[in-house]
Amino acid sequence: MKQNAQLMPMISVDSVDRARAFYIEKLGFGHMMGMLGKDGQLDFCTVMLGGAKVMLMRPQERTEGTSASTSKRPVEIYLEVSDVNAYHDQLKKQALKITSPLTDQWWGDRTFTVMDPFGYQIWFYQTVGEPKPPKGAKLI
Repeated sequence: MKQNAQLMPMISVDSVDRARAFYIEKLGFGHMMGMLGKDGQLDFCTVMLGGAKVMLMRPQERTEGTSASTSKRPVEIYLEVSDVNAYHDQLKKQALKITSPLTDQWWGDRTFTVMDPFGYQIWFYQTVGEPKPPKGAKLI
């Protein structure tokens, strides 16, 4: 049986409020839903850009790697946008730091990356052509 599926990464951060502000104010995501904790800070929040959703959440118990960081995390987000060139230009006009420039990748996508305040690298992409693997590469 064929299933329709969507993926929503759940990212643990020690300040959902700070992460939410970055995704909404800098990247142009919209706020879907959130819940305040007893301390008045967000416990979790779901943000979206187009049909892509990301949940930002405070871990319930102490968890390593949730604080703000300039070091890259081992998980990255690969997010399709309808016009990667226009989106890149929009973020650049806001003086947002682009961590890798617009690049046509061998797999057929045009990409650029930004890093959120917690070290999560976000790839924005648009498919622009057919894959052209490097010479000698063996795709399976």
